[in-house]
Amino acid sequence: MTNNSPDNTKPATHSTDLVLDRVATISDIENRLPDSKEIWYGHSILTSTLFPATPPAEGTDFVSKDNSTVEYILEAGIDSLTRSRDFPYGKYPRLLMAWMAKQIRSAGTRKTPTVDPSQHTITIPSMYQLSEELGIPRGGQSSKRLQEQLRRLLYCHISIRQKTGFAGNRDRFDSVNMQMVKAVSFLNDNNNQDFSGAKFILTDEVWDRLAQESAPFDTRATNYLLSGKSVLPYDVYVWLTGTFRNLHHDLTLDWDWLHGRFGDSIKERRVFKAKFREALKKIHDVYPAANVETTRDGIILHPSPTSVPPKAERRALDEGRGDWQR
Repeated sequence: MTNNSPDNTKPATHSTDLVLDRVATISDIENRLPDSKEIWYGHSILTSTLFPATPPAEGTDFVSKDNSTVEYILEAGIDSLTRSRDFPYGKYPRLLMAWMAKQIRSAGTRKTPTVDPSQHTITIPSMYQLSEELGIPRGGQSSKRLQEQLRRLLYCHISIRQKTGFAGNRDRFDSVNMQMVKAVSFLNDNNNQDFSGAKFILTDEVWDRLAQESAPFDTRATNYLLSGKSVLPYDVYVWLTGTFRNLHHDLTLDWDWLHGRFGDSIKERRVFKAKFREALKKIHDVYPAANVETTRDGIILHPSPTSVPPKAERRALDEGRGDWQR
């Protein structure tokens, strides 16, 4: 019995730690506004649901998402290191894209050590620094997965297809086919992968959408929402805070729409509904102001404050740009 006692306490200890972390996070969010480093930017598709939650089935040619007027289509590129064609998936491309949006929005028109707005260039000095900013453990499998997902992300292809009008019985669709980046340079440190880095030029279309269409979110909340195995709470949170930014009337959405937007990896509608409701409960822990009503047919969004108050966002942008001016 004595020999087994340490093993028996591990699950309980881990569970206790999670509860304490949850309480601390919720208390911190309730008691103070996020600082400039804790405010990142999310796009409801480009920094979240465009990327599969899990690896797509073998033979998948593309995945797509739309927001009623614009459809985003993702195709896997060829990794220059592995020579294989694989999709970016899971939490890493989401965090990487949100990190890029953060750098772009914080810089504005000013050149920083990370961003050159005039050239649409982003520089990652080292994986060590990137891991620090993303809150990912350095070294080991986490670092390896991050580098792999970064390569997949930068080599992928994104098409943006928009319905632009109609004439008589004919609809008109315009498409922009593009890569994620115009050019990319990887620096691989064979002695220590943490010192590897990258520099790349985003396409104008991706840059503009991250710069103009992204909405601020609180990374204390997203760290909590990504603490489990599912990215669903994160995706719904990013979508909610962006939607509430411009929502002035109730918005009703049915389960078909929600499943199409968020349920790629969940085939059974019954299972999706349960997981979506669980995600909303988790989101409510860190974003209690989000007024979301669940019904038998779907959900109703009632106008709500954004997760990051406008004054906190303005202060963060002013602080960041002031730091770079000095």
